[in-house]
Amino acid sequence: MDSAASPSLEAVNSSTFDITKSPVGEEYPSKGFVSEWFKNVEILKDMFTEMLHIGDLLEFERGHYRHWAVYIGNGSKYENEVVHLCNLGSTGRWFSGGSKFTEGQNNSGNPVQAGDLFDVWADSACRINNSYDEKSHPFPWHEIYNRAILFSFASEKEFERYNVLKMNCEHFAHFVRNHHAESQQVKDFLLRVYQNGLSVAKDVLIPTLVAWKFGPSAAVGTFATSMLGYAIKAIKPRAIRN
Repeated sequence: MDSAASPSLEAVNSSTFDITKSPVGEEYPSKGFVSEWFKNVEILKDMFTEMLHIGDLLEFERGHYRHWAVYIGNGSKYENEVVHLCNLGSTGRWFSGGSKFTEGQNNSGNPVQAGDLFDVWADSACRINNSYDEKSHPFPWHEIYNRAILFSFASEKEFERYNVLKMNCEHFAHFVRNHHAESQQVKDFLLRVYQNGLSVAKDVLIPTLVAWKFGPSAAVGTFATSMLGYAIKAIKPRAIRN
């Protein structure tokens, strides 16, 4: 969630990897850039890939959450390759939340996997999102590439396992590009939990404690009534949105 939440490979020197393809003549070709959302349809694929630079972070809209990946361009297996942190599915294959299981760069059990952009994209909406650059300066594009490749070839013991709160795909993508493992999704989730907790205390717990001085039966009745009111208030906005 923050700079302290770093994978165990942080100390590894990724400069030992060299690349021969340079996308542009500058170190930070798309610093801070955020694109529009694109669907994975033929008419838009070329337009989207023409916008991409090595080292860009890609955000995939998956409904209730967002998946993240690092774009590395023409990789070892795919013309448009991405590296991303995946969760191990029940079948024993790495799952990234799309319609397909990703094929791993290796079979070492490493949760960091390389995959084809369009397979990971699947039927989601996708955009370039380098907005975290405003908070933390990114590495040069070639260093981001090196770091992504290094992590994808790490052994299982060298990298922290997927953890939705401490090391998810967004943590990983920001760590590779900006050296800070942070997830806005986790921050937003914890804020909602905190706000809901305050709301429960105000609408349910405090009235119940006040009613307790009139006896247990009054407290139980107040608690039941308050919980019903809280449930109706929580459900009503959702019904309106639907």
